[in-house]
Amino acid sequence: MSVEKPSSDDAPPQSPSSEPEALVPILEALFFASPEPLGMAALRKVFGEDVAKESLQASLELLRERTAEPGRGVLLVEVAGGWQFLTREEYFAWVRRIAKTRAEERITPAAIETLSVIAYKQPVTRAEIDAVRGVASGPLVRSLMDRGLVRVVGRAELPGSPFLYGTTKQFLEHFGLKSVRDLPDPKELGRLLAENANGS
Repeated sequence: MSVEKPSSDDAPPQSPSSEPEALVPILEALFFASPEPLGMAALRKVFGEDVAKESLQASLELLRERTAEPGRGVLLVEVAGGWQFLTREEYFAWVRRIAKTRAEERITPAAIETLSVIAYKQPVTRAEIDAVRGVASGPLVRSLMDRGLVRVVGRAELPGSPFLYGTTKQFLEHFGLKSVRDLPDPKELGRLLAENANGS
């Protein structure tokens, strides 16, 4: 999803106030930018020792209450051991329209690269995908999930229990593969993905 680029990539954020009210907009920005649920461990890692766990919990409750108010498009929901913004049921039809539009868009080279990493390394965490590619891959993973090519297959036995990603049956069908064991060598897979992903 779109995130405004900061004026300096190396500029550290200012230490936030520990008041729950002051933390709400920061949490809102974090949930907006994250492609997966954020648990307390992940949030504590973001804020470090600047903010007490009790303040974070109070802020989460404030944000949850505000998104539950009428007129909001999303809800803050506790899911899979963390919290995530989810679309309100009455707006599902609108979200499906944008998902359909995205699915019809051409797959970018970066998305093809990400899909290739997932196909060969699965099950793989987003951090492992990022490490292979050298850049953040969260939005690309979400886009591939929107297309039905990638799915969450479990959680890693690591601190924070991050999601594990793998390819789907639709991925195999789309690229004419019987199983992941039929994947060609990496160079050939890259060519296959580039040709077939966009209907070439």
